[in-house]
Amino acid sequence: MTEALATTGFSREAVIALSRHKGEPDWMLQKRLEAWEIYEQTPAPLGRRGDLGTLQRLARFHFEALHPYLPADGNGALPASIEQGLSNALVGATERSGLVLQRNSSVVRVELSEELKSRGVILTDLDTAVREHGDLVQRYFMTQAVPLATDKYTALHAAFWSGGIFLYIPSGVEIEEPILAQIWLDSPSAAAFAHTLIIADELSSARYVEEYASAFEGEQPSLLSAVVEVFTKNGARIEFTSLQDLGRNVWSVMHKNSIHEADSSVSWVMADLGSRVTFSNIGSNLIGNGSAAELVGVFFSDQDQRFVIKSLSNHVGLSTNAETLVHGALTDESRVEFDGMIRVQPGAQQTASFLSEHNLLLSKHCRAEAIPGLEIGANEVSASHGATTGQIDEEQLFYLMARGLPKDEAERIIVQGFFEPVLQRITLDSLRTRLRRNIVRRMRGGHESEADWIEAQERWEIEGVDEGAVSFDRPSEEEEIRLLPE
Repeated sequence: MTEALATTGFSREAVIALSRHKGEPDWMLQKRLEAWEIYEQTPAPLGRRGDLGTLQRLARFHFEALHPYLPADGNGALPASIEQGLSNALVGATERSGLVLQRNSSVVRVELSEELKSRGVILTDLDTAVREHGDLVQRYFMTQAVPLATDKYTALHAAFWSGGIFLYIPSGVEIEEPILAQIWLDSPSAAAFAHTLIIADELSSARYVEEYASAFEGEQPSLLSAVVEVFTKNGARIEFTSLQDLGRNVWSVMHKNSIHEADSSVSWVMADLGSRVTFSNIGSNLIGNGSAAELVGVFFSDQDQRFVIKSLSNHVGLSTNAETLVHGALTDESRVEFDGMIRVQPGAQQTASFLSEHNLLLSKHCRAEAIPGLEIGANEVSASHGATTGQIDEEQLFYLMARGLPKDEAERIIVQGFFEPVLQRITLDSLRTRLRRNIVRRMRGGHESEADWIEAQERWEIEGVDEGAVSFDRPSEEEEIRLLPE
């Protein structure tokens, strides 16, 4: 490995050294260099005047202290922490049809069932795909879904991506069992640029689960930059589930976007629990007529965590549908900013699009800011958006305590009820269980025993607890716009 890659910091020389080290074709080197030029010329996004300041904090991150490329050890052995994480994955070994595991800058394990290989499914690391399926990668990699110039961080990602995941599903192939990807950071001062490229051909379908995790000690922060690009051809269906549970010594920047052809759909499930600072962007471009998208999101922030979450439903074709539903809880001194947008382009008639985001404040020192938006360019649409922020209703809390529940148990039941409308929309049972256990742990101050979990399961009456126990500081009725032709 050359000196430019072995030292800390990012440079044009390091971009060239990385591409040559990988033996990439010239078109990828030129794409990396174009991205580097954009990175140098583009200011970091800083957010709006008067917001909570998370993007300003991210812009001050010491990128120059990071290692731009950190390949895994060549002996193939995984640390015990990663092996343990794999054994506790959201999708077990007997339940999945494929597996990709990335450690820092390298993909170290790829598995795919022989049956799917025989049907033409391609699952490999993106480095290999550049060499063996260059025509597909060149056509789709950071050209439409997440272009190089989306922002400064996507440009840096395009210049230094490494490892990565490539999934191609041929026409008519339906993958029943989920494909699992785990992306691990296990070194301080590391920068991992993980890229996922999914192409679903006509009338194909798949369930894909991606986990982001870390396993290292110390205060020296690392960076995870993740980009996900999903392309669905006519009639294709993708269900994409992601769990971000990074350590507090990791900062994360994520961009996920899908491009839809006619009658295709993408269901996004997003769970953000970890990292010190998270900048998460997720969008759907509904270009084909009759296409659809769904985003179900959950977050729980504590201590001094900072989240910025942006969503976009971009309607272009006729008769497209989208729904965004996000619920999050905050405690301690955490800060969360949510910026959701429904954009209906001119000519996108018969659009139906809905956006709803709700925050539950569990301490006097946390802060949440939610700004839903509508941009309507057509005259025959049904669109609504709404956001609420509030605390646990004291009367409801008293009601539960009067029936013999301790205060902390009553609060936990109310918080669980707040999340249930979203959790019930998550089809992956293991993720629902993981999120419920996380709620128990955080409501107990970060400590949870097996007895705590069993007790919580026994005492929760999920069907009888809903958002009625939460008092919001703004009306819960969503603003609705319906435009019909005269």
